[in-house]
Amino acid sequence: MKKLVLTMGIIGLTLQTLQAKEVRTAPVLFEQKCQMCHSSSIPKTQQEQKKMVSPSMAFVMKNTVWGIDSVEDNANDAKLKEITISFMKDYIYYPDRKKTNCEDISFDRFGVMPSLKGFITEEELDVLLPWVYDRFKPTKVNGKWIEKK
Repeated sequence: MKKLVLTMGIIGLTLQTLQAKEVRTAPVLFEQKCQMCHSSSIPKTQQEQKKMVSPSMAFVMKNTVWGIDSVEDNANDAKLKEITISFMKDYIYYPDRKKTNCEDISFDRFGVMPSLKGFITEEELDVLLPWVYDRFKPTKVNGKWIEKK
C-alpha cells in the first residue's frame, strides 16, 4: 500500500511539474491570448471591419513602433525592439489611454483594452512579445515606415 501511495504521489508531482514547465509557442499564445480581440490581418471589407472588437495587431504595432521611434532619437533596431517590448509588457498589464500613440478615433470606437494581468503570465509575455514585434512591426524603408498589410 505504501508503494502505491508513493508511486501515485510521484506521478502526481511529475504531472504537475510537466504542466508548470509547459512552454507554448508564440503563435499558439497569440491565438489563445490575443487573437480573440486582435486580428492578425487588417480587415479588407467593411463587413470584416464592422466585426472588429479591437484594432488589428498590425495597426497596434504600427502606432506603437512609430510612436516610440518618434521620441527615441537614433534608436537602432535592437534598441527599438527592446523599448517596444518593454512598453507592451507594461501596457498589457496597466493599459492607459495616455500611454499610447493611438488616434482618438481608435479609442472612440474600441475604448481602452482591459488589463490582462492574471490572464497572461510574464513568462508567456517573454515568449509572445518578441514574436509579435517581429511578425507585425512595420518596415522602415529609406528612413520611412511602411505598415504591414
